[in-house]
Amino acid sequence: MAPSVELSPTIDRDWLERASTDDPVTHAYAVWDLDNSPDRVRFVSARSGTTTEGYLLWWTGVPSIPIVHWVGGRGATRELAAALPERPLVVIAPTWATEAIVERRGPAREFTLLVLVRERGPVPDRDPSTPGGEVRHLERADLERVGAWASTQDGLEVAEYRRFDPDREAAWGAFEDGAPVGVARAAVRLPTVWVLGGVFVAPGARRHGWGRRLVSAVARAADDAGARLLTFVRDDRTAARRLYTELEFHPTGRRAWIDAGAGLEP
Repeated sequence: MAPSVELSPTIDRDWLERASTDDPVTHAYAVWDLDNSPDRVRFVSARSGTTTEGYLLWWTGVPSIPIVHWVGGRGATRELAAALPERPLVVIAPTWATEAIVERRGPAREFTLLVLVRERGPVPDRDPSTPGGEVRHLERADLERVGAWASTQDGLEVAEYRRFDPDREAAWGAFEDGAPVGVARAAVRLPTVWVLGGVFVAPGARRHGWGRRLVSAVARAADDAGARLLTFVRDDRTAARRLYTELEFHPTGRRAWIDAGAGLEP
């Protein structure tokens, strides 16, 4: 008889280290957050005997609404769904988990995310030049200016920049005539994989190549560090998908963004 599934309010670090060695892309957030933001994450693991079947990574930073990453756990679907925080929340999960999540947490909007990975290699040198503009790594001297600008912008992807720490986080800014117009960051920086996140260009500055220049800057930094670059993009965002394709990102899977009353879109 197979052991029953039990839930634990933590994660087996030794198991996670082994799992991330085999599949660093899947476990990148868990490894990074355990070491760098332990005060802003919670874990729930589903274990069958001594085997970890899957886990939930619950981000408690910005925004205040829980965003939960569901990793693995097909054999513990019922138990992990029951362990989710109450509405409102967002769950980023395998597509097969959607039905169980909706059954437990009620009606939801679902978006499909493509998992894109860029292998190591030179970044295509096709970035447009912008008169009076530059893209550069953000330093402490940029904190006040970028934070004030971010506070005037709407969107989940820009919220983290309102109080970012340039001494701990790797972020890049786009500036036109000295004023911020866009940002991007490496949300995770592990030896073999980085995660690109928070790519945002102000509405009035879009379609001028700033997004390409920001993504290219992060891609070059990841390549210099010897790491692949991972990101997620909505499958219905045609322009964004074209940009990533041109920068040699390749799809490796799909995830479901399940918005259960949070009113948040990817």
